[in-house]
Amino acid sequence: MPLNSLKESHRLSFVLAGLRNAGVSMIYQDLNLTIRFCANLPELWPKEVEVIGKSDTALFGEMQAARIGVAKREVINTGEASKLEVLREVDQKRRWYLLHMDPDPDDSGAIIGVVTTILDIDDLKYRETVLRTLLRELNHRSKNLLAIIQSIASQTARSTHDLDEFLFAFRNRIQSMAQSQDLVTASDWRGAELFELTKSQLRPLVGENPPGFSMAGEDAYLLPNAALHLGLALHELTINSLATGALGPAGGEIVLSAERRLNGNNQTELVVTWTETFLVPPVAIGLPPAHGTGFSGTVLKRIVPQALSASVRHEASDSQIVYELTIPDTQYELN
Repeated sequence: MPLNSLKESHRLSFVLAGLRNAGVSMIYQDLNLTIRFCANLPELWPKEVEVIGKSDTALFGEMQAARIGVAKREVINTGEASKLEVLREVDQKRRWYLLHMDPDPDDSGAIIGVVTTILDIDDLKYRETVLRTLLRELNHRSKNLLAIIQSIASQTARSTHDLDEFLFAFRNRIQSMAQSQDLVTASDWRGAELFELTKSQLRPLVGENPPGFSMAGEDAYLLPNAALHLGLALHELTINSLATGALGPAGGEIVLSAERRLNGNNQTELVVTWTETFLVPPVAIGLPPAHGTGFSGTVLKRIVPQALSASVRHEASDSQIVYELTIPDTQYELN
């Protein structure tokens, strides 16, 4: 049947069906804001026949109806359209709606009523809330990162002797943080797996599968703060080992292990241990100890333990280095 041959009532039914499918509701009110017509009211709202002849209170409750009434009277008085976001709270159910309020003029231009289009925007408001939360979290994390970078810069400057040495050490440490940050970002800010974090720190320095290096135990999921700081510790341990330890001239092997234990208060902790065993003692071939001094020592013994609220054990002998962090369960999850 051609569209121009449809009766006006049929056309109206098509329009209302389209509005219903789009989640759009409509009401028409006279100058006294009495509801004269409504269509497509949401399923859990009062029935259309129950609100005809009543005011906005029947739909939105007294508190919101007062706000809506002020806005609609302004539309009637000025003849200008307006809109208002309303949180409808009925029977412990809360949902956001957007009201578009348009004046209805007669042929002479006099305002005789108000047409209100009601849109469900609850999903949109939820996304806005999530976005604001994410932006606040991003701002917080950005400030933390900047504070860490500032600390790295100042501490590196204290332990280097010239600009070239400073830039080399500083760039490497920033790159270490970037690699950890990539893992955290890829997980939607959940954190990073311990073993993957370790691989990401070793890969740029010694390749994918360095000989003599192995991992064992529980592959815990570190929370973002723990991942960033532990990544920095792993970087320093690797640099030290390349310079004077098992990954470098001393030769030998390294085992990174992770074990879950109960402490004296019956609380779960994760014990992460870097055990480096030398084939030849560094001092026997004229090398300094491989356990790190200067900023490296500060990172391993103070900065990382404090950031993770962890206890630390850092022991060195002619044949071995043990770096052990005991991390509380507030800093990780188990897969």
